[in-house]
Amino acid sequence: MATQLRAPAVVAHEGEAVPQYVIFAEGPNGPRLRHARPRPGDWGYGVLRARQKTNKRGRPIFPAVHTRRQWQYIDLGLCQVCTGSARDPDSGRWWWLLSDDGQSAAQGYTNAPPTCRDCIPEAIAQCPHLREAAAVYTVANFEPYGVLANLYQPLGELAIPAMEKVELTLSDPRGGQALATQLLVLLHGLQSEPLLAG
Repeated sequence: MATQLRAPAVVAHEGEAVPQYVIFAEGPNGPRLRHARPRPGDWGYGVLRARQKTNKRGRPIFPAVHTRRQWQYIDLGLCQVCTGSARDPDSGRWWWLLSDDGQSAAQGYTNAPPTCRDCIPEAIAQCPHLREAAAVYTVANFEPYGVLANLYQPLGELAIPAMEKVELTLSDPRGGQALATQLLVLLHGLQSEPLLAG
């Protein structure tokens, strides 16, 4: 009997989806996107974040990522599968699993949170894309770089969708029009490691 793999903690679930009610409000630098009913924690690194429930109800939606959990796991260096620390206690480096598509490591940034050494084989077994093209690294350090976001344009106070899944740096002037769905992190000191077998 095959062992059933758990859904990585970073994956969004069906019961967590909520409508995004966003509007534009006048700010010091012109119109700025915000939620119609603001709450503490709406913003991360100066960019408005998409909202989701955090109950993990319903089926996991592969490969959809839960915005808040993804940001939290990156910010704290936590494993995207088990939520434990992804930092190697001996070397002080973080374990990171990337797609070996020829670009992920070369561009130096990713939207993937780290993956602890123990969970790497499970993550590869769970993800069809990683089964075909996985690369394991340790990372000396990392820092927020940008966001993956949907852009809106103002029509008075209304927010009209303009572009989906746009990569923006944190200094991009379009940040005031962005509803971020994922944090992008810049990886420093990538060191290739052997692929870990399950």
